[in-house]
Amino acid sequence: MSLPEFKPFSDIKRIGKLEVNVTQKIHGTNAQVYITDDGQVYAGSRTRWLSIENDNYGFAKFVEENKEALLACLGPGHHFGEWAGPGINSGEGLPRKTLVLFDFWKYPAERPLPADVCVVPLLYRGSLDSVKINAAIEDLKLKGSVLVPGFMRPEGAVISVGGARYKHVFEPEETAWKKGEGQKEKIRKLQNEVDVDYLLQPIRLEKLLSRDESYLRKYPDSLPRIVSYYVADLIKEDQITGTEAEVKAFKKALGPKLFAFVKSKIKL
Repeated sequence: MSLPEFKPFSDIKRIGKLEVNVTQKIHGTNAQVYITDDGQVYAGSRTRWLSIENDNYGFAKFVEENKEALLACLGPGHHFGEWAGPGINSGEGLPRKTLVLFDFWKYPAERPLPADVCVVPLLYRGSLDSVKINAAIEDLKLKGSVLVPGFMRPEGAVISVGGARYKHVFEPEETAWKKGEGQKEKIRKLQNEVDVDYLLQPIRLEKLLSRDESYLRKYPDSLPRIVSYYVADLIKEDQITGTEAEVKAFKKALGPKLFAFVKSKIKL
């Protein structure tokens, strides 16, 4: 009688050998730059590849315009980060849209990154010490952003340990999210100042219309439904993100322009 395959119990590693990285969490939209071994450069969001015609807050356009600099500084591989700045969620206090890369250890200081590209601020690096980790997070909450000093609404922190990432997101009342700027005022500013023109994409509309022939057959009665599904697709693909109130304000700012855009493209 043959014995079953023996499976030994795995080694138990010493917890003191675990290294922990605590970095500032950036309130933008997920982004990546992928560079192939033969020098091809692609821009992506959390769920898809981007193009200038079907972009995400102008990230594909940024990658295309800075292709040579990204090739020279980043090298082959996937480079993940957050595309943050004016018009994207909190804006992070940044003066311009910026790619904030997650894996800070890949990009040594002696090799400068391209303009409008940086790495996430490192708040703590060391052993798995809950006291030191909590102190770093508390320091961020009290003193504000390390990425943009003086910006008092950091979203939170990311704790990386053993190849996994965990997020700690601050509640609005924990920071100056509401103290220096009331929620109603923030929403009003978002409605008045947000840039939505890049979301008016002819190719996206064409794809949506091709999904159901009744959109055109019942037009213009179907116009509200077309706009509704267009916005739903944007939310699904993380092109509209934020709190419930922020998304509502964004949709309100987008609505009139989107109705006019659809009308201009559907000429029966």
